[in-house]
Amino acid sequence: MLVFVGSNSSKSINEQLTKSVLKELSLEHEFIDLKTLDIPLFSEDLESKIGSPEGIKLLMEYINKHQHIFITTNEHNQNLSAFFKNVLDWLSRIELKFLANKKVFILSTSEGRRGALGANESLQKLVVRFGCETYDWFAFPSFNENFDRENQRVLNSEMLNEIKTKVTAIFEG
Repeated sequence: MLVFVGSNSSKSINEQLTKSVLKELSLEHEFIDLKTLDIPLFSEDLESKIGSPEGIKLLMEYINKHQHIFITTNEHNQNLSAFFKNVLDWLSRIELKFLANKKVFILSTSEGRRGALGANESLQKLVVRFGCETYDWFAFPSFNENFDRENQRVLNSEMLNEIKTKVTAIFEG
């Protein structure tokens, strides 16, 4: 399973949640930190000069070698962050259907009650556009109330169990 988080924040609550959930799942996975990849802002002019950036080529290699993709998205103004949208734009320029035959789980969180649902719904639409036929999702609400930052663990066992059930069902089912 390939795992990545669509946030470029060094203190990303989405990354904290993802890593905590991964510990609970005990599934074999490969985590790629998008923040470490050299991914410039997309433009057709830049694309005509350089083709695809090396960071995007590397990410595409990881995507191609995994059947299961676990994506966590952050939210800016009820939508995907510009950072993550840029990553998706570059990937889709290499291959529009880059998620064909993949199974995808989408997780999101925010400090609000909707758990970054707007970004989560946007990503659900995009993964289908990018060829994914099988996906599931979860929006983790009220991060500060349901997550222990000091111990890096989910406090709400019902939500954690729902995430675990969904991930297990889609990736092992």
